[in-house]
Amino acid sequence: MNLLEITAELLEYPTSWIGRRKEIINSISQISSPHKQFLLEFLESISVYNELDLEEIYVSTFDNNDYITLYITYYITGEEKERIKPAKRGLLLAWLKERIKMNGKELPDYLPVLLKYLSANNDDEVKKILQRPISIILNRLKEKNSIFYPLIKLAYLELYGGNQNE
Repeated sequence: MNLLEITAELLEYPTSWIGRRKEIINSISQISSPHKQFLLEFLESISVYNELDLEEIYVSTFDNNDYITLYITYYITGEEKERIKPAKRGLLLAWLKERIKMNGKELPDYLPVLLKYLSANNDDEVKKILQRPISIILNRLKEKNSIFYPLIKLAYLELYGGNQNE
């Protein structure tokens, strides 16, 4: 596993990975990257929560509001006029689905799906589409002092480079 794959997994609903926390930490320790500290920071920060509390934090962060979502087309079409939004979103979803060769149940604009795809494919076009949405998510999570901030910070650094102190 690489850092983007692990990040994608940790951005999924917590019940899908919470029982494998020690295994995930072991996988991270095998990776040589200066950015792995963000994953370790996240896993350390969640150790104070029980599974139910973590699920509640996840839902309140990503599922029950329009301010922060893991569906990236929201950030691309969010400011479009209402009649343009569905068409533009539909085209982008169709393009991503074809590009990624989706066969799962999630939409192709779901950030964990895209991170898993990019962990195995150096696709500059998808990376370019994701840069602004990831930056917006990163800023909004920082503003909310969210426990999920380190995950998005790592994704941004892995995809676009930069200094980890930025």
